[in-house]
Order: sequence, then structure tokens, then C-alpha cells
Amino acid sequence: MSKVSAIKRETYFNRVRKRWKRRDVVEIIETHPKYLFTQYIRTCLRSFLTNHPNKKIVLTDEDYVEIVSQHLEVTIPICFTTFAPAVFYSIRKKIGLSSEEYLKVVSPGKDELYLEFLSNSKSGQNFFLTNNKQFMIKTITKTEANFFMKILKKYTNHFEEYPHSLLVKFVGLHSIKIKKLSKPVYFVVMLSIFYPGERIRARYDIKGCLIGRYTDPPPEGSNAVVILKEKNLEGKSVKLGEQRTWFLTQIEIDTKFLQDIEVLDYSLLVGVQPLQNDEISRSRKLSTVISRAQKSVSKSHSISPPLHPTLVDPLQDEEHLPGMVETNTTTNPNPPSPQCSCDCQVSPSLNLQRDETPGSPLTPPHAMYCTRDVIGPEESLKQNRRLLPDYRNELHVVDGEERYYVGIIDFFTRFTLKKRLENAYKKLIYPPLSFSTVHPDVFAKRFRKYWEDHTE
Repeated sequence: MSKVSAIKRETYFNRVRKRWKRRDVVEIIETHPKYLFTQYIRTCLRSFLTNHPNKKIVLTDEDYVEIVSQHLEVTIPICFTTFAPAVFYSIRKKIGLSSEEYLKVVSPGKDELYLEFLSNSKSGQNFFLTNNKQFMIKTITKTEANFFMKILKKYTNHFEEYPHSLLVKFVGLHSIKIKKLSKPVYFVVMLSIFYPGERIRARYDIKGCLIGRYTDPPPEGSNAVVILKEKNLEGKSVKLGEQRTWFLTQIEIDTKFLQDIEVLDYSLLVGVQPLQNDEISRSRKLSTVISRAQKSVSKSHSISPPLHPTLVDPLQDEEHLPGMVETNTTTNPNPPSPQCSCDCQVSPSLNLQRDETPGSPLTPPHAMYCTRDVIGPEESLKQNRRLLPDYRNELHVVDGEERYYVGIIDFFTRFTLKKRLENAYKKLIYPPLSFSTVHPDVFAKRFRKYWEDHTE
């Protein structure tokens, strides 16, 4: 085969692979009705992130109510508003997202277009994905934006107390007002639960109720992603194995928080992806387990560094990290060291280090024992941490018999007078507790019971 033929063949397969990866989305090109809107968002985000770097670490009460507006000329006059920028910078830092990476992905060059998510969602809101599917941009109502600002401090405190929370991670809240439009459009930027997810074979949206909770499977050959619901999951279960105890504990912790802020109608998104043999074997290698353990107890997700730190071995109490697997003792005894993520400025060696004293034994490198970078077993238990997978989007990925992408979304619905009236009406026509509009306490208890019954 000639070089030209080989190149053409490679190009063809790359195109096919790209189309397969994007079978659930469409590019928002110039002829798309949302093209101009997404370009306004891209330009405004780039302008704000470039001109307002917000490197603040210690937050004050004022940061939670800060509102920054800027006026731009993007073919037409636009008012772009960013809410609590220092708070969302802090959240991005906690999940290990640098400002440079965030800017590059959420506001790419003109050649990298946003994607529109094809789904059967009935929320009435717009959903856009970044070109690599890592972040989702979702429009919300003004009421929801105001409520989010009201609970923002509780939300960030919850994430600090429970770094491995299943609540979706919001990394930005903005509004954009185009002169010819009468009202601003509010939107949030959040981590996509299903990222990267090219191999996800089924997606579920679970509230824990039954009325209206069945979706017809997609027609054969359709590119649309159909989000399945409770009745589609009947007779099946989520097989988490060793992670089940951690999962149910975290569900309880998160739903108690949602009870505290008095919301209902939230969902747990679940994406199901087969685990391949090489992924299973790689996750059990000693070098991988060490890296996973270091990441799982990283102090970048900790409440605060201790005043008098002590030497901590992230592997010394492995039973405190749900999901720890037995390692293969025949693996290379000198694994690469994970990079230290603290600010001590010490660069670890890639191999075990020997003390300068002649005849001294080999000791693990700095990143393994950095007292400013990892937490101890007691704090790990208190925060309900688990052994994170060696995979992207690890805070929303749980490996059991299969790989599950999980995250709680849509927790801005309050039990208002309108919802109370809806609840009273539905009680007359449906069996008790079979519909979603119930008191937040009832919703949370039913949600927890559902997952106790549908996991193993």
C-alpha cells in the first residue's frame, strides 16, 4: 500500500471514529439557530477570565455575594455578568482545574465549536457541551440563579466537608443580556457527569418515583441519546461491589444536605459503561494503587491543613478507603511517584530515594509522605472518602462490575406554594409517594430507599 493510500485510510478511520464519539451531539455551526448565542457566551467568558483572573484563596462573606458586570461590543452591545467569581475560582482549584485549562476548554478558538446535547430532556432549558464534552453549559431561570446564590456558601461548605460528594460540581454562574433581548439569560457551567463517556451504553435519570418514569428506547439507527428512567431499570441493579457501602453512605450524606436546603425533584444520573480487562488489571497494579491512594487522600480536597501535621502514609490504613483492591505483589517495586500537589515546591524523584546516611534503607519519595499534601485515616473516614479510580472525571466515576458515571443534578427546585398545590392535586389521582412532587424530607427518604433496593 502506498503512503498516500495509507494516509487516506487513516484519515477515513479518524473521521469515522470522530463521528462515533459524537453520535449523541451536533456541532453548533454557523447555520445552527443557537450559533450566535454560543459565540456570545464564548467571547464573554474569554474576556472575563482573561481580565479578571481572581487568584483569591481565602474567601470572605462578601465573595459570596459579589457580582461583576462588564459591557462588551460583540457585533452588538452585550452586558455580561459573573456571580461570585472568587468562590467559583476556589471550587475549580479544589477539583484540580487550572485557570489556563478552564479558559482553553470553556472558551476555545473559533474552530472548536460548542456541541448541542441530543436528548429527550423535557426541562425546557438549553444544554451545550464544550468541544471535548468536559463541561456542560446549562441555561437556568432567574429564580434558580437567585436561589443558587442564596445557598452557595452551604454548597461550597458541603463540598469542603465531603470532597467525594456526588453533587454535580458547578464551576461558574453567569448571565448574558443582549441589547435586543428584554431579559438576561442566566446559565451555569458545570462538570459533565458523563465525561468522557464515549463507551457509555446506557444512561439513566433516577428520582426514585414511578409516575411518568418510563422512556421508550431509541429507534434503531437513531443518534439521539435517550435518558432512561426508573421503570426502564426494573429487574436490574447497579452492581457496585465493594463500593456499595461507600455509595449508600454518600447518598445519605448528600440527600441530608438537600433536605437542609429544602429542595426536591433532583435526580441521580447514572451512565453504564463496560469495564475492559486491561482497565481492570491496570487498576490493580501497585503503581496505580499508589497513585490512586495519593489522589484519594489529597489535601487539595481537604477541609483545612492541620496546625501540627504528622507523617501520614496514604496506604497505611487502606481499609479506610472503600474500594481498595489487593495488589499484585509481582509488580515493579519501584513505581513512579505521583506528583506532589501541595505548595512545598519539592520535586519528587521518579524512584525511591535513599537517605544520605551510608547504608540507610530506601524511603518513598516526597510526594508519598508530604505532610502538607495528604490527610490521615480519621479525617478520611470523617469525609467519607473512597479510593478514586485511575480515570478522568474520577469524582463522578465509580467502578463496580461495570464503570458507572454518577452524579446528583437539578437541585434548585423548592417546595413552594405552587409545588404544595401540585402535591395536593396529585394525591387525589395517584397512589401515595408515586410522584415526584412531595415534601423534601419525603423525597430524600424515598430516594435513599430506592438506591438501597437497586444496588448490590
